[in-house]
Amino acid sequence: MNQYKAYIIISLIIISISIFFIIKTINNSADLITVISLQKLPLKIENQSDDFIIANKEKIKPQESKNFYLDQNKKIIVTHNTGTVIIKTFEKIYKVKLKSFEVVINNGEN
Repeated sequence: MNQYKAYIIISLIIISISIFFIIKTINNSADLITVISLQKLPLKIENQSDDFIIANKEKIKPQESKNFYLDQNKKIIVTHNTGTVIIKTFEKIYKVKLKSFEVVINNGEN
């Protein structure tokens, strides 16, 4: 009987660990699911400068970030940059130090 309880405890531990990794994998692939379902690339624009920037006519204050969804062959125009802007996609991080620039997706590539 004690051996049976030990098997149940070990099975519950293995199942709990498996569920933890399944949930972690699903959370990590949420951006990928969004890309596939909406055909849009989620990205986050972080303003690391000391002054506001404008991204698609929206002000982003210093040390703040904003989420965007970018369609294929559409663009986000960033202006008034005086420092560093960080653009995060689900696969890469870009640091940009240009005063004005565009973020564009062409043929499914950044």
